[in-house]
Amino acid sequence: MMYFKLFSNCLITKGFNQSLICDLQRQTYVIIPNDFVEIIDKLNNCTSIEDVYKYYGTDNKKTISEYIDYLVVNEFGFFCDTIDEFNNFPALKKDFIEPKKITNAIIEYSSIVDKKLHLVAKQLNDLQCKNLILFIYEKIDSQKLKSIIDYFIETRISSIEIISEYHEAVNDAFFKELNSTISSLTKVIFYDAPFEKFIAWDKEILFDRVLTQKNINSFKHCGIVHTKYFNTNFPKVLEAVNHNSCLHKKISIDVTGNIKNCPAMPESFGNIMNVSLQNALENSNFKKYWNITKDDIQTCKDCEFRYVCTDCRAFTERTHISSNHIDTSKPLKCGYNPYTSEWEEWNISPLKKKEIEYYGLVKIIDSSSVKTSI
Repeated sequence: MMYFKLFSNCLITKGFNQSLICDLQRQTYVIIPNDFVEIIDKLNNCTSIEDVYKYYGTDNKKTISEYIDYLVVNEFGFFCDTIDEFNNFPALKKDFIEPKKITNAIIEYSSIVDKKLHLVAKQLNDLQCKNLILFIYEKIDSQKLKSIIDYFIETRISSIEIISEYHEAVNDAFFKELNSTISSLTKVIFYDAPFEKFIAWDKEILFDRVLTQKNINSFKHCGIVHTKYFNTNFPKVLEAVNHNSCLHKKISIDVTGNIKNCPAMPESFGNIMNVSLQNALENSNFKKYWNITKDDIQTCKDCEFRYVCTDCRAFTERTHISSNHIDTSKPLKCGYNPYTSEWEEWNISPLKKKEIEYYGLVKIIDSSSVKTSI
C-alpha cells in the first residue's frame, strides 16, 4: 500500500469557508477548499491512499487524485511505501518557547520620555528585550537620531525600527550616515513624505527605507489588518498559535511616559518617572492579553488567516467581553469576512461607524482618504 504524508513544516488552518496551507519553511501560503483538508487529515493519519479512495467511493477518486497531485507538485508532502516509513517522520511540535521576559518594545519619543531614556534603555536590557520600535512625531536630523539610539547601542537590543516625520534632508546621504554609525537599524519609515517609495536593504545600506505620504502622527493609525501585513515566519506563526500575535511579551511607553501594553491602549501601569518597567511588568493585569490567541477572538476563530495575521486589542468592534473582563471582539480595522471569504475596506462599513467615532478615528480616516485621492 502507498501512503502520503504532509511535510511537518506545512501548517493547515481550517476556516469556516475555506482553509490555508502555510509553508513555514518557504514562508508562503495557499488557500484550499475545506473538503481538501478532510482528505489531508485522513492521509496524515496514516490512512493509505487506496483506503481513502474506498472511503469516499469511486465517484470522488479523480478529485482525490487531483488533490494529491496538487500537494506533490507544490512540494507540500511525499509518498511512503510502508507504515514504518510513514512513522519515521513525526509531526511538528507547535510549542513556542521564548525565555526572554520581554521580546519587543515600542517607545513614543518625546521631551518627557527623553528625560528617562537612559534608564529605560537599561531596564529594557535587564528584561532581555531584543526588538525596539521608536516613534518620533517630529522632524529629526541624523545627529539627533544617533543621540537617541546611542542609549540602546550597548544593550541586548539587536533590531531597531524608526518611524519619524519626513524632511528635505532625508536622502541617500542621510541614510548612508545612519548606516555607518547604527548597525542595529533594520527599517526607517518617514511619514508625510511627498511621494511613496520603498527601498529594500542592500550591500550599501543595511536597512529597509520607506517613504510614505501617510501622516502617521499618532498611534491611532496602528492596528490595520491586511494581507500585506501577514507574517508566515516560522517563530511568529508558532507564537500566534500559542499567544497573542501582537501583545505577547511586548511593553510600550507613550508620549507622556505611561507604561502600557500598547501606546494606543487606555490602561496604564505607571509612568517611567516613578515606576520601573520591571515593576509595571509585575502588575497582575499587565499580561492579561498575552495568551489571548485568535482562537479566542470572535469571528477570528473561524478565519483561515488567524495564525498569519496580527491582532489588535486597542481598537476592536467592542461586541464581546469575556467573563474575566477581557475584550475578545474582532479587531475593528479588519475588513475580512471569513464566512463569505470577502474583503472590504474596514472604514466604510456602517456597522463600524459607532466604534470609529468612539475611538476618535474619523479625522484619521478622512485624512487618509484625502491622501489617497491626490
